[in-house]
Amino acid sequence: MNVLHISPNFNYTCGVSKYLTLILPELNEQSHINLFFITNGGDSLKRLENIGIQPIIINFKTGFKNLFYLRKNLKELKNFCIKNKIEIIHTHHRYPEFLVNHLKRELNIKTVTTVHSLVKSFKKFSFNSDRIIAVSKAVESNLIHYFNVNPERVIQLYNPVDFNIKQIKDESNLNIPSNYRIILFIGRNDKVKGLDILLKAFENVSKTYSNIALIIVSDLTKEQREKIEKGNNKIFIFQPMEDVYEFYKNSEIVILPSHVESFPYVMLEAGIYKKLFIGSNVGGIKEFIEDEKNGLLFESENVDSLIERIIFALNLDLATKSNITENLHNKVLSLDNPQTYTQKLVNIYRQLLSNE
Repeated sequence: MNVLHISPNFNYTCGVSKYLTLILPELNEQSHINLFFITNGGDSLKRLENIGIQPIIINFKTGFKNLFYLRKNLKELKNFCIKNKIEIIHTHHRYPEFLVNHLKRELNIKTVTTVHSLVKSFKKFSFNSDRIIAVSKAVESNLIHYFNVNPERVIQLYNPVDFNIKQIKDESNLNIPSNYRIILFIGRNDKVKGLDILLKAFENVSKTYSNIALIIVSDLTKEQREKIEKGNNKIFIFQPMEDVYEFYKNSEIVILPSHVESFPYVMLEAGIYKKLFIGSNVGGIKEFIEDEKNGLLFESENVDSLIERIIFALNLDLATKSNITENLHNKVLSLDNPQTYTQKLVNIYRQLLSNE
């Protein structure tokens, strides 16, 4: 079985890239699968090479700029599929999904797409794959009710999780005073992630709680970093990297203040590492988090609501906090690991090919 995966922007801060890092090596180990992967680049391509995947680079963009690449990309993709006798194409973004579904009849190829985001617009050009994997029930509902996708084509599968916790030395290399109670934010440099809301909330709370610090792991520009750090000396900013365990190990609270969110890995990693998670009440976060049972929820885009939840978290007694973090940990453990999840993908591929 010749299988091609396509995903843009293979970056450390990208949840889709983390997802692919988990499933591609598992697919690559399947003796009956010849695996290929196409991307347009990114800062974490080395992560692929470390797991034995050699990416093929094709120049394409995301958004309206794709109009300038459409004809060229169609030709490149068609030639690649013919040369490598591709049978299944699995995409992870709407632009490559549009390309492959434009070609699938001509090339007699079956198509699968995993929908990682809650998106709008382009109804006529989106989600025409033979099978569509929704990463949460919120995404599934969006596909069916907004994009009018036939429910029979949609398969809802939560993202897989790597349960292997890395162990490192006890001492911290973060150069942050040991008496600080650390709040952690990990996410890409995008307004939708709500970092501006978190910064306002932290500024307010840090005036009362002098022993808290905020760690930001994000691909911020130099100008953004300098502006944020200049405004508060309790904020520490780090560039994205492959191993983020030390950030989780040293943090007490993990916050994801997104305006829109499908099913974030930061939430799942907070569960794996038994950290108190605070998230906005949107999408896959409110679907997975039960307020004050396995995490804390606040009203999306509401600074005062986030301030209240941070203060509430800082004042929790150890027993209550431990109960909340343990509940999230156990719920995350109920999800698929990369091996069981990948087998579900293989079954989808086989079913599509057997229906020819």
